[in-house]
Amino acid sequence: MKEFNNSGQTQLWFTEYHTPNSGITFKVKETLYRKKTKYQDLVIIDTYEFGKVMLLDGLVMLTDRDEFVYHEMITHVPININPKIENVLIIGGGDCGTLREVSRYKHIKNIKMVEIDKDVITSSKKFFPNLTKTFSKNYKIIVGDGIDFVFKTKEIFDLIIIDSSDPIGPGEGLFTEKFYRKCYEILNENGILTLQAESPYFYKDSVKTIYNRLKKVFLNVKPYLAFIPTYPSGMWNFFLCLKEETSLDVKNKNLIKSFQNVLKYYNHQIHTGSFSLPNFVKKMYGI
Repeated sequence: MKEFNNSGQTQLWFTEYHTPNSGITFKVKETLYRKKTKYQDLVIIDTYEFGKVMLLDGLVMLTDRDEFVYHEMITHVPININPKIENVLIIGGGDCGTLREVSRYKHIKNIKMVEIDKDVITSSKKFFPNLTKTFSKNYKIIVGDGIDFVFKTKEIFDLIIIDSSDPIGPGEGLFTEKFYRKCYEILNENGILTLQAESPYFYKDSVKTIYNRLKKVFLNVKPYLAFIPTYPSGMWNFFLCLKEETSLDVKNKNLIKSFQNVLKYYNHQIHTGSFSLPNFVKKMYGI
């Protein structure tokens, strides 16, 4: 963060660089929290435009103003493709927003979240109460290594959500072919894996590498997009990975009626449209 003096008044600004020549900048009200955890540099700032912002190793993880886009799109898309999902594993997700969204579905019997950094969970509960106040009674948070959990568990899941940070630092191991193969093994025959996978606009090589690794493991890998203003380029990529050929259509249109009025981004039209890719993205994936 840098301080600028404007007509005698000091202003504090934070900048995340997306490339050497571009990035996103916030004017900061104050720094609320900072801790060098066992795994990463965790900072919470309060900004004028986006409210409270969580930073990990200098990168924006979420903001008060637009967190709902990411969390709704990584959860509701797979669950509405397979409304029979009952057992869900969340790898990462320490801010608890994905857990909040999965918890909306009363038919889901078992939700496990495995987050390596307990300080992310603690700070989210303190500074982002909207992410942590409506959990299912069927959830369990495990503080531990998600990779280790996946390789050791004897459980079988209907849905695995990899809600990780970028493929560097503590999140790097969550983007390997070896890890994806183990996820495949602990999914049932109708199982789905979904994960966030960077910006196809700025990080073409990284996104394509992840796609190619997933294609070696899963029969059907479908990219889909969402607009997240504070993420690099605003265009954010997700992958839906299926063990069998399955229609991507919404299977049960009554499934989310009970909480549709509280969702800010996801609806059934967005669900369908998110799989419609721009030409440059289709070309990148060779589809």
